[in-house]
Parts: sequence; structure tokens; C-alpha cells
Amino acid sequence: MSKIKSFCRGSSSAVVLGELICEKLKVSTVEAVYNKTAIDLAGEMRCSFPAFSGNRLNLEKHVLKSLAEKENFSGFMNYIQHPRKHVESFIKEEVKKYIFTEHKDKTLNIQKKNVEDIKELVIRALFTATEKVKVQRGDTDMWLKEFSSLLKDKMAFDTICSQNFSDINDFEFLKKEVEKGLVSIVTETSSFSLEKMKEFRLQPDQILIDQLCTCCWVQCPFCGAVCTNTLENHDGDHSVPFHRSTAVNGWHYIGTVDFVVEFCTTQVASSKSFHPRHDSDEVIPHKQYRTAGSDYANWRITPDGSNLSYWKWFVCQFQKQLEDYYDLKFQGRGEIPSEWKTYSKEDAIKSLDEMYNL
Repeated sequence: MSKIKSFCRGSSSAVVLGELICEKLKVSTVEAVYNKTAIDLAGEMRCSFPAFSGNRLNLEKHVLKSLAEKENFSGFMNYIQHPRKHVESFIKEEVKKYIFTEHKDKTLNIQKKNVEDIKELVIRALFTATEKVKVQRGDTDMWLKEFSSLLKDKMAFDTICSQNFSDINDFEFLKKEVEKGLVSIVTETSSFSLEKMKEFRLQPDQILIDQLCTCCWVQCPFCGAVCTNTLENHDGDHSVPFHRSTAVNGWHYIGTVDFVVEFCTTQVASSKSFHPRHDSDEVIPHKQYRTAGSDYANWRITPDGSNLSYWKWFVCQFQKQLEDYYDLKFQGRGEIPSEWKTYSKEDAIKSLDEMYNL
């Protein structure tokens, strides 16, 4: 075979291989860009978004603020009865607003930067693989392995079998063929909408949920407050800085429809007793609540009288809805103290900042 025929055949193979590489690069580039954008957005929100930039108590404070601002009773009850589910929904909602509304330009800039980073990665890999083959007088197999190796840490790129391309001898030509295809890949990827991010494995809201919600979600058996330990399966007792009126969780005096409005931090210091289970006549003194079984034994409820005014406002604001929800009444021994009725929504939100010390 003449040198000219050999060259033409090798060039033709390089064109085919270049197209094959670009087909794989297109899929890998889009996936790498959106996965990296999801990671970057989650990291950005952990640093700069107030609800996600602190500890577990900080997140709880912002969830409670959001509930107060919306004044939606069903939202409150979803949080009270299903706290983890509600917090996850809160994270998803805030991430959606951040990405698609409030910081859309910043999000697009992050996406564009990641497209450029992947472009530069591929260009460097093409140059390095080509130079290595030139210096070491390597073949197509060496070029493909080197190219794939240089990409593997940042993007998925399956190795291509070199068997049908052994006649390639101009790797500079191959490099230029891939670079030409890369131009259209970059242009197309840059034009994709943020909505396309939803098609990929990594999602910014799920990254944040995994980071912020992998913790303890055990609720106080009296008031429903959620243990704030950051470990899902932790040693020691469950605890929470601020408990609630037990009316929030539907507690009432046996034999009546009267709510129990006291906070459990007050009750555990009292001389009163309670029935730990509705299907039992067993009566336990509040001071000995730990003897009432596992739901109670693993909780540390300090009788400190710390009654967050937020929950006093909540009981007053949604008195009728709570009565309808639990089919109980704020009457008799369960009458709402008049002092509770003096708190406004602004007072309730302010109390979160003061008491959570954030």
C-alpha cells in the first residue's frame, strides 16, 4: 500500500473515531456539567442561604419562621405530625425558589463556568494524550487509554475499543477532529435550560436533604418537639431546647374534652399525673415520666419553665382549627391563659431569634 493510501485510510479512521468520541463526550459532558452544578449550588446555599448555613437549630428556626409568615394551619400540622417530611418539603421549596427565581442569574453563571471547566479538561486531555503518543511512538490504544484516564475523575467516559482504528497514525489530526466536535458540544450544552438538571442523578435539593436531614427525628411524647441531636442513632437521651404546649400534640384531660395547655417542661415539675397510653388505666406521676416506657424513658425534659412565646401565639392564632382538628376544647382546665393572647405574629417570630440565639 502506498504512503498516500495509508494516510488517507488513517485519516478516514481518525474522522470516524473522532465522531465516536464526540458522541460519547456529548452525553458525558451534559451529565458532568449538571451534576457539578448541583453540587456547586448545594455548596453555595450551605454557605450563603440563611436557613441552610447553620446548625440543626438554625434550620428549625427558619422552618418555624416560614410557617408563621404563611399562617397556614395545615402546614403547621404537617410539621407537627410529620416533621421530617415537612422539613424536606421546605428544603425543596427554598432550593426551587433560589435556583429558578431569586438567584437564576447566579445559577446560570455556575452552569456556564462548569461547561467551560469541562471544555478545558477535555482540551488538556486531548493535548496530553497526543503528546504522550508522539514522544513514546505509541498507537491508538495508548492514545485512547491516556485520554480516558485523564477524564475519569471529572466525568464518565467509557473506553472505546481501539481494534478497528489501529491504522491511525496522525494523532494531531485526531485531536483536531475531536476539538471541532467539542465546539458544538459546548455550544449546545451552554444553551440547555436549568430544567434539564432534573433529569440527572444529583439534585441540589436532595444533596441538602442528605446533609441536613440525616439526624435524629424522634419526637417528644408529650408535645411533639423533635430531638435536635445531629446523629440519627445517637447515644444518650433525646432532648430539645424548647418544648411546646402539649395541646399542640392533642393532649387532653382524661374523661373530658378539655385540652392540656401547659408546656411539658412545666408539667414534669408538677404534682400531676398522666396516662402514658390511651388503652391503659396506668397512671404515672409527671415527675416520674421516665418510668412510663421506652417512648418516655429516653427523653430528658428539663423542668425549667422555658415556654417559647411562639407556641403560645400559635395556640391562640389557631384555637378554632386546633379544636376542630382534635375534636377538643380550650375550656375548663384547658382554658388558654389571657397572657398568651397578647402575643402578635411579630412577637412570635422575634421570640425565635431571641430564644434560639441565632
